[in-house]
Amino acid sequence: MSIKRPILRRVVSPAATLREMKAGTSVKIPTKHVKSPSLRTTAVRLKQYGYAFHVTEAGLKDETLVTCIKSPKS
Repeated sequence: MSIKRPILRRVVSPAATLREMKAGTSVKIPTKHVKSPSLRTTAVRLKQYGYAFHVTEAGLKDETLVTCIKSPKS
């Protein structure tokens, strides 16, 4: 009898990614991992917890630039 190993997959969480950012940092996130509207929605939702983000895809191809303006950690 053989034992099957499970296939482990990495879960991408936009909220966890944005929460880990420090104020003044920027991250380019490929749109194949997380779509831009999803990042925008997450940024608006985290605003009630004291975060502020600038999310843009202007001038970028298949990427979204997220800048952390304010974080309760800093």
